[in-house]
Amino acid sequence: MKTVTVRAFVALSFLWAGVSLGGNLIAAPAKFTVETLPLPLALQVGRAQFHWLGYAEVILALMLVAMSPRITRRSGLTMLVALCALAAQQGVLLPQLSARTDLIVSGQTPAGTSPHLIFVCAEAVKFAALIATGCFALSRAVSPPSYRRSQHANP
Repeated sequence: MKTVTVRAFVALSFLWAGVSLGGNLIAAPAKFTVETLPLPLALQVGRAQFHWLGYAEVILALMLVAMSPRITRRSGLTMLVALCALAAQQGVLLPQLSARTDLIVSGQTPAGTSPHLIFVCAEAVKFAALIATGCFALSRAVSPPSYRRSQHANP
């Protein structure tokens, strides 16, 4: 992989990890610490936050996938883990959380357990996978060419 492409891939991996950490694991719970913010309003703000954050994450994911044909197997596998976590969050967990939000905003109490913990676990897995993806790609970018050739010869 060309050095510029590797650097861009590494940067995008770490950028996505930062967006994920900041938007999903720091900012999202922070709004619930504001005592004067009613729960229904905090949930509506959260829904908008996750909606827009989802767009950003999908764009970053597509950019990484576009660069992926030439990455190492380890980077590809960890990127796949991150993509699966994102797909589960966007396709399964967020619709369930949105339905719960609708009930709470309308004054009802949702039945059953909330998928919040599963969402947070998926987020932690995605974050770790993105950091690993960037680190694996970075290690390839900074390793000596002779080492890289020997790795290709014996995968």
